[in-house]
Amino acid sequence: MTGETWGGFELFIHGVDICQYKRENSVNIYQWNLIYIVEWFSENLKYILNDELFPLPVEGRNALELLNNCMLFESDDDDEFDAWFDTKQEWEFKHSWFSNRAGSFLPDVFFRRVNGELEIAWDNESTYSSEGVSFINPTGTIYLPLNIFESTIKNFIEDFLDHIFLNSKNRCDVEDFHKKIKNSIK
Repeated sequence: MTGETWGGFELFIHGVDICQYKRENSVNIYQWNLIYIVEWFSENLKYILNDELFPLPVEGRNALELLNNCMLFESDDDDEFDAWFDTKQEWEFKHSWFSNRAGSFLPDVFFRRVNGELEIAWDNESTYSSEGVSFINPTGTIYLPLNIFESTIKNFIEDFLDHIFLNSKNRCDVEDFHKKIKNSIK
């Protein structure tokens, strides 16, 4: 199924693809096995769309500031420090697809609900810089109507599923995957 799930992905914010990057004097769109993005959204959309507050007592205007301010926490109690770090990391895994990049140049982007809107925040100034990558639109924070974000992501997932369902040579694996993903985004 791997070859059937490979493709390009663009995330346009105000007309600019935040996944686009430059490497070796060439501008590239994000291309990889898109199954990783589809699986991540299908598993985490429920966390992104819920209205739970950030789980740690820090201040910040957006996800990036909240996470940066988490790094200021200090404790001599190892258990307390570990619990803080684990809570921060669990939130990151549910709100940024970065952990599911599978070796690709996927930008680090955070998605969270804020007062009935969807915040998308990213800072990729130095992400992959050691590999000669620079993002065309490295930083930003925007807010979208929640329903537009939700319908866009669900449409992307459904289009992806329909494409592999129609084009796959391994029908059995695709049917199981299709059912699993569809059930998780209801």
